[in-house]
Amino acid sequence: MIQLDHIAITVNDLEKSIKFYENIGYKLQNKFNDQEYKWAELELGATRLEIFEPVNSTKKFSKISHIAYNFTEDEEAFEIATKTGYKVGDSDMFYGDLNRKSFFIEDNSGISIQLIKKKI
Repeated sequence: MIQLDHIAITVNDLEKSIKFYENIGYKLQNKFNDQEYKWAELELGATRLEIFEPVNSTKKFSKISHIAYNFTEDEEAFEIATKTGYKVGDSDMFYGDLNRKSFFIEDNSGISIQLIKKKI
């Protein structure tokens, strides 16, 4: 059986990224430093996120297209958006053709975060 272990993303500023993901609801578990990276492990329920800030590196690092989270109440999603610096009017909520309502916000490194509410 294969299960998701974690999502890893490269960020521009580790401390700002930790704050952003804590505002979504993640809890910081560990922070590390080595010769190539400053990095942190965060958890949200059973989901783990590893964020890496390259240190003095000339390598090109990929990011990720987006990370999607489900929500059940509009107010919950708007509260998350507000905590991360968005105004409700900045976050256009739309229904796509996938039977869901969603909108996107961005973290400080430009990674898209999609908040999804599935239609019942």
